[in-house]
Amino acid sequence: MIEGKIIKFYREKAGSTQGQLGEGICSVTHLSKIERGITEYSREITYLLSKRLNISLEDEKDRYQHLHLKLKLWHDALVMQQNEESEVLKNEIEKEILIQLEDFRDYYQLLLARHYLSHHKLESALLIIQALQKNEASLSPQDRNMLKHVQGIYYFLTGEYRDCIHILISIDQSQYNHFEYYYHLALSYHTVNANIISYYYAEKVLDYFQKTLNIKRIIDTEMIMIIQLNAREHHDFKETKERYEQLIRTCDAINDVERKSKLYHNLAFEFYRRKKYNEATHHYLESLNLVDENTPHYLYCLDGYISSCHKGNLLSKEELLELAEKGYELAKPTNSYFCISFQLHLYKLNNEEDKYYQFIEMKALPYLKNIGYTMLIEHYEKKLFQYYNEMGETQKALELAQSYMHGKKSYYEYE
Repeated sequence: MIEGKIIKFYREKAGSTQGQLGEGICSVTHLSKIERGITEYSREITYLLSKRLNISLEDEKDRYQHLHLKLKLWHDALVMQQNEESEVLKNEIEKEILIQLEDFRDYYQLLLARHYLSHHKLESALLIIQALQKNEASLSPQDRNMLKHVQGIYYFLTGEYRDCIHILISIDQSQYNHFEYYYHLALSYHTVNANIISYYYAEKVLDYFQKTLNIKRIIDTEMIMIIQLNAREHHDFKETKERYEQLIRTCDAINDVERKSKLYHNLAFEFYRRKKYNEATHHYLESLNLVDENTPHYLYCLDGYISSCHKGNLLSKEELLELAEKGYELAKPTNSYFCISFQLHLYKLNNEEDKYYQFIEMKALPYLKNIGYTMLIEHYEKKLFQYYNEMGETQKALELAQSYMHGKKSYYEYE
């Protein structure tokens, strides 16, 4: 019963014992049962108790219900990625005194962790996740599964893709009806090059986003599905290009610059894979111009732009080196794969072939295998195999032969 929870909350907030609050009104035993919601009680008793606490029980019950609704709306805004609305709701909720109630505590913390993840504040999110894990047994089934979802998002953002998949597939669907987590499964399976499974989950979550009229996430999911269609072989490029352009127009209609940048990036990549370097460079540049350089996506765009310009001989060595140095400096604070990627650009541009392949062997591949980034593992193993063969290092080449001879095409090049 809400009334009992509210009375207990304000009693403890006032620093009163049950005996002090109930004196002259009811026994300690009866008050204890009221607070635990396990007994019937008269309105007169709750009126007297609330008057002693200097609260209006009816107003507090309304406050309780409104807070419950606000938390739900905040969750919806996070899923819909309505950043301004999410920020407003967060600020309003933080001012609500009843947010300290046990009923809301865990759910609020889960939403706060998601908020931090959406702003790439990974350390703040991790602190909340770790605190909730310590008390996981006390969480409701819904919150326990939501914690797994939040953990999965954290693992994906930190590049721990196998851990992401492992935790997300352990979610009990019968206890958790927020099927947005299918999207994060689709992303993770894409990253480990499981394209059919990725497409499967993308289809499932697309249906969910369509039913909830979540336009932004529909764009995200359509993007994943186009990528899977092109992952292993040439899909009809005219259709691919038209689908990207349609999604770009949708971004214009809802004024979503960030997603437009990602779409331009992915379209550029499709041109790059087909060795159309002029078109690829043009779209990479469009993507770069739409995004702030302090965001992770800027590094993706810059990485692709450098590769395309280098392959197409579209910029001088000096210009490319300047861009690679810039990318490396921007990537260093992130401690991400891009530190490796831009270092490889620098070795390649300086014609330091031995250092380039040694860095792949000693740094890039161990890092990628540790996080399970299958697409790039296959890409670099293939390059390393070819290098060992050319250098006559037969034993090292044989160690990579199994992966290479399976005929796995590099996701990054058709050769």
